[in-house]
Amino acid sequence: MDVQKKLARLAEIDGFLGTALFSAEGRLLAKCEPFDLDLKLVASLANSLLVHAQKTSLDMGFGRCQFTYIHTEKALVLARCLNEGRNPLRAEPGKCHIHLILLFDNPDSLGIAKLEINKVIQSLAEDFRMPDLPPPPRLQGRRPAAHLRDVAESLSDAHVDAVFDGLLAQPAGPL
Repeated sequence: MDVQKKLARLAEIDGFLGTALFSAEGRLLAKCEPFDLDLKLVASLANSLLVHAQKTSLDMGFGRCQFTYIHTEKALVLARCLNEGRNPLRAEPGKCHIHLILLFDNPDSLGIAKLEINKVIQSLAEDFRMPDLPPPPRLQGRRPAAHLRDVAESLSDAHVDAVFDGLLAQPAGPL
């Protein structure tokens, strides 16, 4: 099923105003807006609020914030984060990290909206899972650990002292 069809499931919620899907970095991935509403701006602000709530919940020691709810005079905003990775603020290879924003104006729909936003974001996970990165290339036919060991040895105190001693022993050039 394509992303637009999955987002359109949320349009069945009574009072639906719009929905938008964002990457963990805040890039708009998809939206569904049946009404005359600047959804891109509103959802971008809600996504920013979700990111701040995530940082704040970590700072408070409560762990990851996966869900943010805003109830205003004119609308309700649900912001849901799905992060399969360990990094709470960035996407990781092989993992999905997306934010789904839902706007609606019927407070009686809150329960069903929470259920549906969870179902839809789970169904979107496969569509936005980051591909695994290929293994790093071999360094001149050597394993990376051997290369790092060579670099570490070249930075040993004895080697650095010898290089400086060699520089000090060279005659000074004309000024």
